Amino acid sequence: MTWQIRTLSPREFKYAIDALGIDQAKAARVLGISERTARRYIRGEIPIPPAHALLLRAMIRLRAKPVVPAWNGEQN
Repeated sequence: MTWQIRTLSPREFKYAIDALGIDQAKAARVLGISERTARRYIRGEIPIPPAHALLLRAMIRLRAKPVVPAWNGEQN
């Protein structure tokens, strides 16, 4: 059996991060990507990897609060 994980459209990506209560910068840190990459996901310039789609969907479904790593001395 082959499993295929459906990716997210740019609109779905934006909806997912909004549903989690985070902005693009925090979504980037949660996913381990740059803010530029998150912006490119939202603009539809690059495809959203299935692993990122799966993580965001699971977090929403489980009502998990994202743990956003602090960078540059920022406090959560």
